[in-house]
Amino acid sequence: MTDDDFMTLETQTVVADDPAFDDAGAQILDAAVRMLAHGGLSGFTIDRLAAEARVSKTSIYRRWPDKMAIFRAVMGYWGRRAEVSDVGHLGRELQAWYVDRQAFYNGPGWRAVAASVMELAAHAPEIGEAMAADRRATWDTLRRILQRGIDRGDLDEGLDVDLLEQFLIGPIYYRGILDGLEITDEVVDGFLHLVLRALGYTAPDGWVPSGERP
Repeated sequence: MTDDDFMTLETQTVVADDPAFDDAGAQILDAAVRMLAHGGLSGFTIDRLAAEARVSKTSIYRRWPDKMAIFRAVMGYWGRRAEVSDVGHLGRELQAWYVDRQAFYNGPGWRAVAASVMELAAHAPEIGEAMAADRRATWDTLRRILQRGIDRGDLDEGLDVDLLEQFLIGPIYYRGILDGLEITDEVVDGFLHLVLRALGYTAPDGWVPSGERP
């Protein structure tokens, strides 16, 4: 796997007027992602980041005061919320979410970077809390899908959307990070079948997941 592979990781759209996200800032964060993908948190230093990004340490500190700030920026830059359209159909929207996550989680370097982010969150509670707040504020696609399902009457009104979100994310995340296995089309369909059955959902048009993709 080459550095160019890691450069193809999809990144979240950044705020244009944020000075940290100019061309040099993106260059630094790309370098940070490569370092985490190659070696995790061990050996991650500002000196090495400057060398990898081919910038001065001053250029880094001008944007972020310390490594914790860099890691939080990496989470927002590297992470990508799922993009799913409202088509008025719970089953198809959940399928679209799984397919989006499948492509992202199977991307080169994703497991290594995600594991590093989890390790950081576990050992630096303040960063973990900040990352969780960022995630809840921006990675809301699945919660929106579920809430629309409740609003349409596809799901019971009393269901806890936060718990449902964790219920859906957990298995695919477990497979990708802990088991390190590819998330195949068959796995996506299997998870979707189990979720729809657990939710007691039957599509009004008779739709069932059968290998086709949105």
